[in-house]
Amino acid sequence: MQRYAILLLFGLSSCVSLSKRQSIDLDVSHWPVYAFSEGSATATLKVPLSFRSFNSKLPEASYSKQSQRLLLDAQYDLGPGLELSEFEIKANFIQLPQPLDLKAGMNELDSALKVALGRPINADASPKPTFETIGKQGWIHYDNSTDVTYGMTRETYGSLVNETTALLITGWYLQTIRKDPAWFQSRRDLLRRVRDQVVIRQ
Repeated sequence: MQRYAILLLFGLSSCVSLSKRQSIDLDVSHWPVYAFSEGSATATLKVPLSFRSFNSKLPEASYSKQSQRLLLDAQYDLGPGLELSEFEIKANFIQLPQPLDLKAGMNELDSALKVALGRPINADASPKPTFETIGKQGWIHYDNSTDVTYGMTRETYGSLVNETTALLITGWYLQTIRKDPAWFQSRRDLLRRVRDQVVIRQ
C-alpha cells in the first residue's frame, strides 16, 4: 500500500490515462510455475508471462508485523512509463494466530484471517464472502471490486496451506480498466484462472 500512496503524489489521474490493455496469453500450459513452501506444505502458482514487478527480492523471507509474507507481485496492462498498472496480481502467505483445521469452512477461515491481519478483508459495503471448492481445495472469495482504495478496487481468494498458514491471491484494478466492462471482466476471469491453477500439497 505504501508504494501506491507514494505514486499517487505524482498524479494518479494523469498516469493511468497512459495505460493500455495488454495482450495476455491465456494458455495456462505456457505460464511459468512458482513454488512457495511453508513448513512441510508447498503451494504452486501459475501466472501469465510478460508482467512487471518492482520488487526483485520476492518471495519475502519473513513475515511482516501484519502477519503477511509477499510471494509474488505481477503487474499487467502497463503504459509506456513507470505509472501504475491497470491490473496487478499479488500472492501472500498469511500467518494465522491459532491452528485451524484444514477442513475449516468459510466462517472459521474468515475469522482467522481477520484476527491475523488485524482488520476484516471485506469492506462494510461489499458483498459477504462466498466459499467455493475447486478440486479438493476450499477457497473463500472476497469481492471488494466496488470499494475504492487509493483509486483501486480489489478482490481476493484465500485458502489454507497448512494449519497455521493461508494463501491469499488478490487482484487489484485501477480506474481506467473499470470503465471498460469487457476489459474489467477479462481480468477478473484471469484472476479466477490463476486461482484454479493453484496446487497445495500438505
